[in-house]
Amino acid sequence: MADKSGNMKVPEFLREPLDAAQSRLAEFEEEAQRVYSEVQRVLKDLVEKGRASRKDVAELVQRLSKQDWKRVDEIKGRVSKLREQGLSRAHELRGRAESFRAEAMERLEDLQTKAVAFLGVATRAEVEELSRELEKLASRLGNDKPARRRSPKRRAAGA
Repeated sequence: MADKSGNMKVPEFLREPLDAAQSRLAEFEEEAQRVYSEVQRVLKDLVEKGRASRKDVAELVQRLSKQDWKRVDEIKGRVSKLREQGLSRAHELRGRAESFRAEAMERLEDLQTKAVAFLGVATRAEVEELSRELEKLASRLGNDKPARRRSPKRRAAGA
């Protein structure tokens, strides 16, 4: 079944499927070679990017190590000064707000007094003074206490 060159003689009915299988195998090998080439290219790109990133990180570390850290104290001083200025400004604004509130309350009371006078309604102070005057008049008439009206329940009970 084998000739002198080592090739096997294939019967004619198997030759066609064998040729088709060999052509598919060749296609698979070509596709595998393309995929392998693509993988190698991608890996090379990744390795290059990794090296570039490592260089960038090394540069950043070097720049950070060279920085003048004395400026941090200067920045802290500036922040403290700003905080103090902010507090003093806040106290100033609080004082102004309190004076504004007091002035607004005075104006509101004045407006309230003017409204009561305009409407002709007696103020609390006027009502209290009127009550004191009535008590004085009642005591002059001989009654120590002003006459009280009996409630309907007491009249019924006392009658």
